[in-house]
Amino acid sequence: MMGSPNNQGLIPRICEGLFSGMHNSEGNGPSYRTEVSFLEIYNERVRDLLRPPMKGRPVHSLKVREHPKEGPYVQDLTRHLVSDYAAIEHLMEQGNTHRVTASTGMNDTSSRSHAIFTINFTQVSTGRPILVVSSEMQLHTI
Repeated sequence: MMGSPNNQGLIPRICEGLFSGMHNSEGNGPSYRTEVSFLEIYNERVRDLLRPPMKGRPVHSLKVREHPKEGPYVQDLTRHLVSDYAAIEHLMEQGNTHRVTASTGMNDTSSRSHAIFTINFTQVSTGRPILVVSSEMQLHTI
């Protein structure tokens, strides 16, 4: 899903395509707001990969809750506002460095967890007041 620097995976290509499609000519077109979050599920614990653990403090396990109208969500998961693909790429790299990995017979840095990279995308058109909000696009890696 993530790929390698020489062979980008699905997640980086989707994110890059998202920003390449945003054209805002001198403020006359639609405006965009994009937020991302990145979590890991390992040993039945949910961790925020974009909030690194602090020295001397145990890894904080987040709780999965259910909102009556909006459905399940992860309580206290950070959401980061991004304005271009470079910002998303930086957050993906940061999150991947915090993932749990171990060596296997087939791969020296095999992931030991499931990760979910979530993109929240909002578009506002200025001509006619139209608000388009994405349902959370969740991209899973194993």
